[in-house]
Amino acid sequence: MHGVRCIYKKTTDIHHARIGFVVSKKYGNAVQRNRFKRCWREVFRVHDIKDKDLDILIIPHAGYHQGNHIQENAMNILNQLLQKHGDIRI
Repeated sequence: MHGVRCIYKKTTDIHHARIGFVVSKKYGNAVQRNRFKRCWREVFRVHDIKDKDLDILIIPHAGYHQGNHIQENAMNILNQLLQKHGDIRI
């Protein structure tokens, strides 16, 4: 899905979403890896999914570069996740 693997798990001990990243050196140099994480953090910060009880892990596929579409793809992925699990609240 969009060159990114998204692993998520419902949590019971916290009442907000958390996001983490695993971006290997195979993805690209440090500038590309940091840009990927920075773009994802910004989308997560403004998205409604942060109110859900979720832990989200983002793993981009090695060598897959999204160019200038990182934020657009991140928003699409989080929207799909929110739509799929809109009733996650306990």
